Amino acid sequence: MARRDMRKGSAADEERGLRSAELHCAGQGLSLTPLRRRVLEIVLAAGRPVGAYDIIAELARERGKTAPPTVYRALDFLASARLIHKVHSLNAWLACSLDGDECGDERRHTAELLICRSCGSARELVDDGLRRQIQETARAVGFLADGIVLEVQGLCLDCR
Repeated sequence: MARRDMRKGSAADEERGLRSAELHCAGQGLSLTPLRRRVLEIVLAAGRPVGAYDIIAELARERGKTAPPTVYRALDFLASARLIHKVHSLNAWLACSLDGDECGDERRHTAELLICRSCGSARELVDDGLRRQIQETARAVGFLADGIVLEVQGLCLDCR
């Protein structure tokens, strides 16, 4: 399973993430419009969870006034394409660390996030065993899990 390191990375890392997203969208018949692409670029460049209004502020600096609903629609598209994850506890968005078609594999792709409560960094886990355990536990009580979002709060290595 290919992964990108989601800490603030180089321009090459961001470009690789964009190419992967473009290939994923093309393969799924999805349209990565210029605005959707720019929103994804901003999320990738942040390298950490970024709020919608931070994205709106960046777009406003570049393009002038930007309507929040337009940005929220772009974020919703990117999330439904599994290119970004909503970090519910922070009301923010994080780029998916998986590459290519792994992003869209609903059977394997969950959002298991480690979030530093000190610096705000986040890291996505890719752990099939953890995903299976959650699904099995849910089934044992008669619950069919169709989406898993797990947010673990703590301190990253740099903040400990």
